Amino acid sequence: MAEPIAMFVGRDHELRCLGEELGRARAGLPRLVVVEGPAGIGKTSLVRRFLETCGPADVLFTDGDEGEQLLPYGTLTRLFCAPHGLPPRLAGLGLDDRARLPDPLAVGAALLDVVSERPRSEPLCLIVDDVHWADEPTLRALTFCLRRLRVDRVLAVLMLRDAAALAGPEGLLRLVTAGTTRRLRLSGLRAPEVGAMAGGLGAGPVSQRGLARLVAHTEGVPLHLRALLEEVPAAALDDLGQPLPAPRSYGLLVLGKVTRCAPPVRELVSAVSVLGLSCPLHLAAGVAGVERPLQALEEAVREGVLLERSSPRGPVAAFAHPLDRAAVYRDLGPAHRSALHARAALAAEGEQARLRHRIEAVAGPSPELAAELAELGRAQVRLGAFGSAAAHLKAAAELSGDPAPLAAEAVEALLLDGRVEEAARLTASLPERAHPAVRGYALGHLAMVRGQVEEARAHLVTAWERAGAPESGLAARAAQQLALLCLVKAEGRQAARWAECARNSPGHRFSIDYNRYTLLAGLGVSGQIDAALAATTGLPSPSSASIAELDALLGRGVLRTCSDDLPGGLADLSGAVAACGERSVPFRMLAMAMLGQAEYRAGRWDDAGLHAETAASVADDADQRWLSPVCHALAALVPSARGDWPAAQAHVAAALSASRGASVDAVASLAYACSAAAHLAAARGDHARTVEALDPLLAVKVHDVVYEPGIVQWLDLLVDALVALGELDRAEVQLAGMERLAGRRGRRSALAAAARCRGALHAARRENDPAEAAFIAGLAQAGVAGLPFDEARLRLAYGRFLRRLGRRRQAQTQLDLGLALFARLGALPYMDRCERELSACGLLRAEPGAAPLLRLTPQEQAVARLVATGMTNRQVARELVLSVKTIEYHLGNAFAKLGVSSRVALTTKIQAGGG
Repeated sequence: MAEPIAMFVGRDHELRCLGEELGRARAGLPRLVVVEGPAGIGKTSLVRRFLETCGPADVLFTDGDEGEQLLPYGTLTRLFCAPHGLPPRLAGLGLDDRARLPDPLAVGAALLDVVSERPRSEPLCLIVDDVHWADEPTLRALTFCLRRLRVDRVLAVLMLRDAAALAGPEGLLRLVTAGTTRRLRLSGLRAPEVGAMAGGLGAGPVSQRGLARLVAHTEGVPLHLRALLEEVPAAALDDLGQPLPAPRSYGLLVLGKVTRCAPPVRELVSAVSVLGLSCPLHLAAGVAGVERPLQALEEAVREGVLLERSSPRGPVAAFAHPLDRAAVYRDLGPAHRSALHARAALAAEGEQARLRHRIEAVAGPSPELAAELAELGRAQVRLGAFGSAAAHLKAAAELSGDPAPLAAEAVEALLLDGRVEEAARLTASLPERAHPAVRGYALGHLAMVRGQVEEARAHLVTAWERAGAPESGLAARAAQQLALLCLVKAEGRQAARWAECARNSPGHRFSIDYNRYTLLAGLGVSGQIDAALAATTGLPSPSSASIAELDALLGRGVLRTCSDDLPGGLADLSGAVAACGERSVPFRMLAMAMLGQAEYRAGRWDDAGLHAETAASVADDADQRWLSPVCHALAALVPSARGDWPAAQAHVAAALSASRGASVDAVASLAYACSAAAHLAAARGDHARTVEALDPLLAVKVHDVVYEPGIVQWLDLLVDALVALGELDRAEVQLAGMERLAGRRGRRSALAAAARCRGALHAARRENDPAEAAFIAGLAQAGVAGLPFDEARLRLAYGRFLRRLGRRRQAQTQLDLGLALFARLGALPYMDRCERELSACGLLRAEPGAAPLLRLTPQEQAVARLVATGMTNRQVARELVLSVKTIEYHLGNAFAKLGVSSRVALTTKIQAGGG
């Protein structure tokens, strides 16, 4: 066990379990752990990593050897390696005396003595690897020893392939399966762990799809994963059109078994590899031309090459592992493989299967087959089967005399399927002599998905301008991508115009995804929501909607949300999410994000968090950089308001990073990212950081998205922060513009937020009557709009205002209502603010467990709570709008009543009492 571990990833749960068992052993409770799993799964690596990290411990290690199973005590003697060799107690038994083999029970008793009488103070880790290959006498002696450990500080770890199939002494089987034994069954590594392995081996970045493909191909077995990562380039792992090989060493083992078979059996095995991982025996026999298939299958099973399975239609021939099939298929010569595929094309069941075999059988360009594949790929695009469509369009391009146009269509299908890196490789392979419209569209669509807005615009405009009649489909697609690009740039009117261009293009029937959405959204973000909504009447239910109608439902859902029709918006968006399973990855991601936004505004925060988090995860996994900032920004809102600072900060950081990584012209991304950062700072009560987060938006000269009411919520946060910082003139300038536009559009959410800000601004100026009128007007707007968080913040602000006027009963009413709303949402930071205000009112009952504070007056409670958070007297005075002298007076009384003399002691007393 001394050699270092070259690569180890994952297995956190198993390492924790081993650590727990060693802890019990340290305490004098001997423990047995059985680690199970197939060859190569990483049993030995796991135990090695554990021993490296477990702290001080003595280790005795041995392993079974398949070649020494008949050597009595061979496994046991390897427990005690040089230089010390066997302990005298065991050496005296004559373990190497083949004439008089010592009794295993006597050997077990001697081993027990050795283990129990160790002079060292550290616990002993007794490790036996490959127990299934250990010799019988060793297993019997080991069983005797392990069954008699009582108070010894010993952790025994047995590693084997399958406890249920273990052939050994009956006592060992009972011990392994006992309820007190900790059994760890290792399964294959998952995609994130494989990604870490790839990075550690320097294999280069592998896409999520490439990782998933690797896991499926190897069943997550680390031994095979490592071999493939070292032997196969990363680009080949992502190329779904090419089958993955078996690792060379593994392949040689498999092919050695195949070589031992008779020629008809080998031909049957080859036919099965061509047909798949498994297939009906009669089908394989027909392709192979084998006359006695049952006998051939029997021999293949006997040699360990194939498995026999049953089905209602007769015997099935199957490979035990995908790597077995890969080794056999890869070994077929080109002519042999082509001939088998040609015969399979005649015998296979199903049009798709026959077409796949025809592709593999062809040896050169075939315009007829290329046209057939292209038509099938386009039909699959219309059905939303983008993965299959990409494969067929790519195959059609390879078989065509002019591959570039079909390759461009394949690029689009790959991008819609979320396979950005594969699309990039295919785009890079387009010949320079390809038609400018073809190259322009492929390069432009790829740049758009990557968030490279200006590069995308240049390529897409070229595609639009250079497309002739044969390229009319690409022209419509280019116009549609330009419409989406204008939305990202916050150019709503231009987005709507490009969407109309795509719709009116002769090739519009080839244009897919987002057409009506971009048209409606473009109108909406430029202030024409009512006109856009008027064009969406008569839409069907989402379950029966066509692609264009689902686009319109998504657009209408967003417009309804932004115009404060939250029930309508939720109905459209939830329906669109439920019905968009066959739409593109970007469409599903966008629908999920917009639903999360609507749910956040409606106060359905658990659902909002789930949907926004899912959208952000998909954006990252599918490398959709153009929308990643928006998804992460929306995913930050719920954790920010609930005080889950790590989660909120992670999403804000991701949103800001993605928006900076995108083009400077991606204004919509910037607006969402800055808004998310401001929401987090506001939830923390950090007014300076709120202003700092929003400064980039003040430099933006674009109106659409940024300043249009109901789209991105940020101006109210800015005004709140400016008022709190005493920058009242700046606050007035920003608020006046917000009020004008909100009034012109009639947006209740914006009017409610503006009223809250106006009330706070009047209050800061000691203009009490106008302040109260603003708060009351805002509550009316928020109540009608059904905005619980906005209403709760209004009641908190209004209650704070009333409390500072000395109207404590009225303040309590507003604060109680606000607290109830915040509690329903789980908005902990805002609940704390409400409770502080209620405490300062002198009307809050102390909660159970707050015993120390029961001796204090409400004013003393409020001061003590804030001091316990680490505030200075001056900060507490500002928070409660009292003088520093008053704070000192209340704090002195609190010290005296609680019997403490320092702020540290006060904090300790309050925390100990639950206060």
